[in-house]
Amino acid sequence: MGNVDNNENKDKSFFPPKGMEGRPHDTMVLHIQGLILVLVLIIALASSFSILGRSILSMLMGSVGGEFDSDSMNQVFELAGMGSLFSTGFSIFSFVSKTLGVVSYIAAFVSLGAAIYIIILMKNRVAMILDDPVPFENPIRVKKAAYVWLGFLLGAYGGHLFLLKKKKAWAYLAMGIVGMEIVPLFLYTSGMSFADAFLACFLEKDDEGYIEIEYYPYWI
Repeated sequence: MGNVDNNENKDKSFFPPKGMEGRPHDTMVLHIQGLILVLVLIIALASSFSILGRSILSMLMGSVGGEFDSDSMNQVFELAGMGSLFSTGFSIFSFVSKTLGVVSYIAAFVSLGAAIYIIILMKNRVAMILDDPVPFENPIRVKKAAYVWLGFLLGAYGGHLFLLKKKKAWAYLAMGIVGMEIVPLFLYTSGMSFADAFLACFLEKDDEGYIEIEYYPYWI
């Protein structure tokens, strides 16, 4: 009865208790790293799209007449009495465009490097979790392939958690759907689920393809 009551209290908890140590603490850190990784990957993706968009725009401009002929346009604006306005506007546009281009390249490379570094940190944290000699309190046996793929592909909607048959899966599903409008919710479930699936990748499966998962009831 004591273990049942303890598990029920855990399921009702939101944040991990203070002073938590061992594997639960390492799991919390892994989740935080997963959340940071998702944020970094979004920055990398946004930067990549910015670079791609600029490249496509340059190709389109080249296909319809080469480089932008600013002198011809300046003459047109001069005839209209707005030469200085065009000159100022074009200078600002050129400066902003070049600055955004440089920022996009810097952000893409920095975020890529940061993502690699975070993955290394996550791998080290996984090693600490696996090396913990304390037995699982309440291990749950699941198919490794299904858990990993659902975690990576549908984890933002609690896909892998449904295999564990926990109420938390429904909360993730709701946050994932609402997160399509309130992005931070989607980022949260994505980061946590990535960490879960990443950890499962390093758990050894038995002859039937199952692994043992220790359910983590907290919300970070």
